[in-house]
Amino acid sequence: MVVKDKIGRRRYIIVRNEPLLRRIIYEIRKIDETARIVYFEENYAMIRCRHWYKEQILQFLHQHGIETYITTGTIKKGKKLLSTIKIRERAPR
Repeated sequence: MVVKDKIGRRRYIIVRNEPLLRRIIYEIRKIDETARIVYFEENYAMIRCRHWYKEQILQFLHQHGIETYITTGTIKKGKKLLSTIKIRERAPR
């Protein structure tokens, strides 16, 4: 057994930043008490949670109408993916 299996790996969920997100983060903490908004910009935010609760948190966010983009294992990779999401949304279709 690896130490991280006992402690829990971190997952970063990239979501659309909405005023509702700040209000429901307290409800998300009922699922995983270590969940936090670790990074946010004008339109996007990153929620950190443990990997055991990732699916439950994703379902909770979808039930409340918050758009999720991608889940990653590091905040550095999340910021890199966030820049590609911004570029894709700016590109004309």
